[in-house]
Amino acid sequence: MQECKVRIVFFNFNSPYPQGNFVLKNSDIMETKIIKGDLIKNKIFTEVKSEVERLQEKYHETPGIAFLGFMCVPLSKYNIPMHIHLAQTMGFRVFTEVMANESTEEEVFAVIDKLNENNKIHAIVLLQPLPLQLNPVRIVNRINPIKEVEGFHPMNVMGTMVPDIQVSRYPMCLPTALFEMFREAEIQLYKDQEWVFLLDDEFLSNALTKMIVRAAASRVVPNDCAVTFVNKDSKNLLEHCRQADILVAVTKFPEYIQPEWLKPGVCIIDIYSNLVKEVPSKTDPAKMVPVIRGGVNVASVNNIASSILPIPGGLMTVVMAILFRNTVIAYKNSIAGF
Repeated sequence: MQECKVRIVFFNFNSPYPQGNFVLKNSDIMETKIIKGDLIKNKIFTEVKSEVERLQEKYHETPGIAFLGFMCVPLSKYNIPMHIHLAQTMGFRVFTEVMANESTEEEVFAVIDKLNENNKIHAIVLLQPLPLQLNPVRIVNRINPIKEVEGFHPMNVMGTMVPDIQVSRYPMCLPTALFEMFREAEIQLYKDQEWVFLLDDEFLSNALTKMIVRAAASRVVPNDCAVTFVNKDSKNLLEHCRQADILVAVTKFPEYIQPEWLKPGVCIIDIYSNLVKEVPSKTDPAKMVPVIRGGVNVASVNNIASSILPIPGGLMTVVMAILFRNTVIAYKNSIAGF
């Protein structure tokens, strides 16, 4: 899979997302700003929980959310229970389907059809990744787009990329979370920046991942920016990394990106969570807890990057909060009859 560099003009489409001048210059860098998502996540969680309580009081019913997942990566044993626990904490009615890694497409379709037909379920979340034998686009396409609240269903992706054709039911979680974090950190984007999306070959060849990344980029990247999608194994990887003003890393190789590859002042957005080991909990040594890393070692880029959204604790923390907020929207849409 070869990288493709293109000059794209992303039209605004009356986007609610901010665009403006990036206020931090390379020469001004003293220390890398680590942009954590906890404050925004907690704020959204508080709003969601309060709204769920209000809806329960008014309609004597709570929004229902279903999680469909597989134990095909080691992190799943932490990731799936975390989603369930947080949803329950918000007050949602939670449904869970954890399927065997050997499940066939027909078996998965049957489960999704059951969830689609359940009128107590207002949101269906397909937890990634999927077993290799399953086609992710076909699986997500089977979910009722009204209940697919992340923005991954092809119809919902179209609503994100081409809103003149179809209005989006929910804001796509990924770009919405990014802009909320940038706004909180007072970081603005500007024209003519170089955006580089560094992905593993597995992600570049995955039609769903490619569709999601391109849809998110269409809403995030300001007008008149160069966008490069580059394979982690490309022979030109270092050249592209050194040109990046914004570097988005989606890799299963923990701390893969080296500081000497980076342009001073780069903003790094780390996305993929990797389980590197398990260690005893400090509060309960009998309990094991995960050690999670992204594609970038945060300490190694200090005084090189202007800012970083790290793994753990960065963008994906807020993505989950947006997901729950969209679930409330889905419930309200069902009450309103659309």
